[in-house]
Amino acid sequence: MLRHYIFLKYRAGTSDAHVTAFCERMLALRGVIGEIVRLEIGRDELHDVRSFDVVLIMEFASVAALRVYQRHPQHLAVMAFNEPFVAHVASVDFTRPYGGSDLCDS
Repeated sequence: MLRHYIFLKYRAGTSDAHVTAFCERMLALRGVIGEIVRLEIGRDELHDVRSFDVVLIMEFASVAALRVYQRHPQHLAVMAFNEPFVAHVASVDFTRPYGGSDLCDS
C-alpha cells in the first residue's frame, strides 16, 4: 500500500470558506476516483510558525494507482480551484506493508 501525504500552507488572507470548499471537493473525489483507497483530511489546530494548514492522508494500491489519480480530470479541477490560494506544498510518499517496521527504513 502506498501512503501519500500532502501538506498545504495557504497564502495569508485565504478564507476559511475556501479551505472548507477545498476539503469538501477533495472528499467528494472518493466516490469518483476508484484508485483512492483512503482519504482523510486534517486541519491544523495549533497554527504554530512551522505548521501547515491542511494535511491530506491518502492510500493507493500502488504508485501506478497514484499516477492515475493525479492525472484524473476531476482531481486536476480541484487542484486548479485550490492552487491560487496555496503558498507551499510538501509531500511524502512511502510504501509500508502492513505489519512492517515502523523504523525509517529505505
